Amino acid sequence: MTKAFGFCLLLLLAGGPLANAQKGSARQAFVINLDYAKFRNDDSSAYLEIYYGFYPSLVTYAERGGVLTGVLKVSTRIREKVSGALHVNTLSTVLIPAPDTISGSGSVMISQTGYTLPFGDYQLDVRAVDSLSPARADSISLPLAVNNVGTKASISDIELCSSIKNSTRKDVLYYKNSLEVIPNPTLVFGATSYPMMFHYAEMYNLDVEQTYTVKTQVVAGDGKIVKEASKSKKFGVKHAVDAGITNVASISSGKYRFRVILTDEKGALAGQMEKNFYVYNPHIKTGQTIASASVKASELAGMSAEEMGDEFQRAHYLATDQEKKTFSQITSADGRREFLGKFWSEVETGRFGKPPVLRSVYLQRALMANQRYRAMGREGWRTDRGRVLMIYAEPDEVERFPSDQNSKPYEIWHYYAIENGVQFYFVDRSGLGDYLLVHSTKRGELQDTEWQRYLQ
Repeated sequence: MTKAFGFCLLLLLAGGPLANAQKGSARQAFVINLDYAKFRNDDSSAYLEIYYGFYPSLVTYAERGGVLTGVLKVSTRIREKVSGALHVNTLSTVLIPAPDTISGSGSVMISQTGYTLPFGDYQLDVRAVDSLSPARADSISLPLAVNNVGTKASISDIELCSSIKNSTRKDVLYYKNSLEVIPNPTLVFGATSYPMMFHYAEMYNLDVEQTYTVKTQVVAGDGKIVKEASKSKKFGVKHAVDAGITNVASISSGKYRFRVILTDEKGALAGQMEKNFYVYNPHIKTGQTIASASVKASELAGMSAEEMGDEFQRAHYLATDQEKKTFSQITSADGRREFLGKFWSEVETGRFGKPPVLRSVYLQRALMANQRYRAMGREGWRTDRGRVLMIYAEPDEVERFPSDQNSKPYEIWHYYAIENGVQFYFVDRSGLGDYLLVHSTKRGELQDTEWQRYLQ
């Protein structure tokens, strides 16, 4: 398989100092997208492709040679899980043109890198930092199992793509096996972005004389198959490629699995692989969400896209990573209103282990947090106490311990109705009124039974 290393094409490598000049930064949180796929390399190793996605509208810009340019520092590390040995440790500097110099504020810039890895278990860590505003950063950490495909028929990982076309341009980063394969690291498809979802996978250890059936399925969260297609083919080679296309413009918004199934002439399963992806089709209404989502959307009438962006930023404590990344791609007021309407209708019923909370109540808590907990130049809702207040409401009891010669000031918040009683422990470690969460007995929160060492 063709190997490609380094950033190119849609990302430009940086060089030279930045001039001190005008800066502009997005108010929305900085995020990156990441996806990967593993393919057979040889009998002892696999080839890993990593796909990166960056949003120019979320980057800070300054003039460089008279042109507004953003600079990202992107660190990629791959470490063996057991020994901790580093197999990959790279730091790339990436120049991002300002949004008005490319394809608009909602665009995504993509690239990929590739590495040969011996079979084994690894940890993949990627961190991107906005160099002109270092507090703006995002990181992703994923387990990475690189397994031997063996001698039986099998399927590689699935790469979900925005485009696949025949090509003879072997010098292009995205070229492999006579195809130009453009990844979509956001894994979001739909009528407003990519209505046609392309897929690429490789088949290994095939019987050259057999005719195989390749079936593709789009599977909903409840296991229902909402799209299915199949084709029969005699590949005629031991290792082959399967590339195809699925129209997702008519599927309602949500999380799905894309499944590829390989069966032999007798109908026996030869291989199967799946990959999660997301559909955003705001024009499609389901019976379950029409009423509640439309009511919530009506509450947002008259709000600008920027105002709804500010509101969703405060709601980050309730949102999934994918919701944050999906929202970052929506720039129109109508699109954000549709998204937030559905988001709040789900939050108000409770989900992901968090208690249900009304939009009006949550936003009122944000105001209370700003009034009570502003610290170190940060708004109160951004502080640890503000976050806990917004998610779990007012505590039933607060124990406050002022500083003395042996201890820094700290607070213990008690909630008696959550999980038969939980506590949150906050310490003013700096002595400047910024109380940090150091321990909690609530499941899913920070737990450190030796938290009292921070009092010294």
